[in-house]
Amino acid sequence: MSSRRILAVSICLGLAIGHVAAAVAQQSPQGTLSGTPLAQGNAQSELTELFAAFCLMKFPDANAADLYARLKGFKPMPEERLRATLGKDPGTGWLYDAGFGTYAITIEHPPHATCTIGNRSPRVGDIKAAFGTLLTLWAGAQHTGSITGLPPRKAEISGRRTETYLWELASPKGKETFMALVTPGSSGAETEVRLVRSIGKE
Repeated sequence: MSSRRILAVSICLGLAIGHVAAAVAQQSPQGTLSGTPLAQGNAQSELTELFAAFCLMKFPDANAADLYARLKGFKPMPEERLRATLGKDPGTGWLYDAGFGTYAITIEHPPHATCTIGNRSPRVGDIKAAFGTLLTLWAGAQHTGSITGLPPRKAEISGRRTETYLWELASPKGKETFMALVTPGSSGAETEVRLVRSIGKE
């Protein structure tokens, strides 16, 4: 990708993130950083911004992803946690401390090329709307195809109910699937949100 194309996509992504953040802010009755709804919206914006910068702009280029991880100060994920996440599949993982907690970031190497970023938060806003808006604007900036929303799925994972929102991108380069997985904690515990980009994986 040329430097001019990268700049154009970066600008569009910046506008997309700003659009998502503004939409979340409008949902807050306080309209200030001190209000809980907007504060949670900022946590959501931080997650989508990190996903855009890493999983949309760097992944699947391994060198670009590794450079970004080093520049941002990502810490290597402990091997036992990485194996618990990816199993026997090859991949790399990091932990990243930011304003709204510690993010778990993994890249699963081919044949299943997948980038995942997750975090836990006491309360979660409308991640489906925020993530869907980001993906739609990103796909439009790339001129590679259109994002299609798929029916959501519900499942029990380790005894915890997980809601999965799905999108699909069909382009000349192949199929991509995006997921937002929301797993509420039990008895008021923090909710886990994971955003996923999967290339060529059913």
